[in-house]
Amino acid sequence: MWIFLPLTCLLFVTPTRGFFEGTCLRKEPSPGVLVLTPGRELIMTCKGHVTVDGLKVRNGSKPGGRDGSDVNGGNTENRSSGHAASPTAHVAPLTSVHRPSADREADQETEKEEWSDGSRGRRGENSSLQWKWTGRMVRKRDQDVKWSRGATLSLPSVTEADSGTFTCYHRDKEMFSLKVIVADPLEKPSLFCYKKSPSSKIRCESKPQGNVTIRPHCYLLLSKSPSPETFLRFQCSYSSHSSRCFCVLDHNEDEMRSVHFAYLCVTSIAGNTTSNLLDFTPMGILKPDAPKNVSVRKIEGEETWMKVTWNLPSSWKSHDNFYDMIYQIKYRPAVSSFHFDQIHNIDGERSFRIKDAIPGEEYLIQVRTKEEYDGLWSDWSSAVRSCSWTADKWTATTISIADIESSGLDISTVDGESMKSVCVWVCVGGRVSRAALQCAETPSTPLTFNRKPCHHND
Repeated sequence: MWIFLPLTCLLFVTPTRGFFEGTCLRKEPSPGVLVLTPGRELIMTCKGHVTVDGLKVRNGSKPGGRDGSDVNGGNTENRSSGHAASPTAHVAPLTSVHRPSADREADQETEKEEWSDGSRGRRGENSSLQWKWTGRMVRKRDQDVKWSRGATLSLPSVTEADSGTFTCYHRDKEMFSLKVIVADPLEKPSLFCYKKSPSSKIRCESKPQGNVTIRPHCYLLLSKSPSPETFLRFQCSYSSHSSRCFCVLDHNEDEMRSVHFAYLCVTSIAGNTTSNLLDFTPMGILKPDAPKNVSVRKIEGEETWMKVTWNLPSSWKSHDNFYDMIYQIKYRPAVSSFHFDQIHNIDGERSFRIKDAIPGEEYLIQVRTKEEYDGLWSDWSSAVRSCSWTADKWTATTISIADIESSGLDISTVDGESMKSVCVWVCVGGRVSRAALQCAETPSTPLTFNRKPCHHND
């Protein structure tokens, strides 16, 4: 038969009083679970004494007394508000642990072995008491584990790797068990809200900078007034893949320019925390997605020009097209480190002609957008690479008749008569065409001609 023993509840956390008090409650751990932050000193005895950083969070059984009695005197938390006396660290509350009932003789024998003369015999230590961590025997030589008088297990500085269930056995009979979870305290969330189109829903989200080891619960508290009693709570979702909380609120056409007040509550067994209070208007947080289908076209005959075109973002709703959009285009040479970004503002049009490109130079080109009067700029679109139109280049080349003869072409006679002059057609680039024609009066005269790319239709 299991007996659930009450334990002292300790919560060492910076008080969150005032505006947010009582609105973001910590999630209680299950019975028999102790939640610690890394670096804590944890000491446990087979009789159920548990100490964290020198403070007892649970008493063992006491003759004539109640198991798990509070021994901390005035150093206890205000359980109704969730605040604690010390702001220096974070230990989530140990609500209770379980231990199987043991007959009086076994309990008295264990007590005698541990404390009767202030010391413990080696024989009893090796044969009577055992500690296991998640089913594996805990030994003295284990790293970061210290023993004191056999029945006491001490971890001087717990880490996430110490998370698991610690169990003490007396002569193969379970006497005490405690599940320990070691996790970093929750990071204070940074709340960000936005809309992708004037008539779209409001989205609010928060992504922590560090790793999240325990899945939290997220709530958004929203009001049209800064008065604390007017806030309504909305359930948010948590994505384990991206480690972020996100909330979706319905669109209200009548409140597009009304001031909203919001803050995010994040809570788990590792603690609870809230974001700063955020105030916004739905149109003020309008942030479109980046323009799509950005493309660049060369303009024939213009070596410094390029024409850039794009479309509205996919998330911009069609019935919001009566809102005017403005754009910015940004471009620079792709490989040069001596050129700064050039940025131009564009009103309404979804195209732009670059007229100052360096001929033959490859450019990186991006576009972003926003509603003309309200909201924020979108992110920049993905960079598109392109260069301007350039004319074909001609170069002078000289070939001697000897070079032609060495190729195996017989040019000494044509229809049985000796040649007085030689005409050579040359094609460059592997495409058949008439590219250039030069004639020489004698076979010893070099031929000079211009090279030009060939075209099928020449």
